[in-house]
Amino acid sequence: MARVFTPRYCAACGGQLLAPLAASGGPPLVCGRCGLGSYLDPKLAVATVLFLPDQSVVLLRRAQRDQAFGRWILPGGHVDRGEELPSAALREVAEETGLTACVQGLLGVYSYPGNPLVLVVYTALAQPGPLLTSRESLEIRAFGHQEIPWDELGYLSTGQALRQALGLPPEPVAP
Repeated sequence: MARVFTPRYCAACGGQLLAPLAASGGPPLVCGRCGLGSYLDPKLAVATVLFLPDQSVVLLRRAQRDQAFGRWILPGGHVDRGEELPSAALREVAEETGLTACVQGLLGVYSYPGNPLVLVVYTALAQPGPLLTSRESLEIRAFGHQEIPWDELGYLSTGQALRQALGLPPEPVAP
């Protein structure tokens, strides 16, 4: 699960943020000094199921130290303020793979209880070129559909998006 950051001080006046006394349907935090409400908005990220011309799929072995360290993930990352989602997806593909790609379509939107991240996943077709690792990956590789390391995927969303993109049934969820 992603680490959840809760602000402690008001962005307008620097006063301490407090939880309201009663659930009113309003903001979850209110400034004790100026009364300004503070909403804890989700963080938006994009990822791409990136197909090469031979229809293999590009995955990265994650280098950043979190729960997915050393596991296979889709190319992706956070969206910058004011950035269009498809442009962010293509920027992340270029940064993390060295490839230029063309978005084919929106695959899905993934969110999970307790996780402040909302992930928007696209499918894209890469132009031919060498796969280049970035500082965010230990390894980069193209997998044929039968070669995908399902037991070594870093995030639930990676498996769900890959299954959806490849037309596979969703993985059964334990009751």
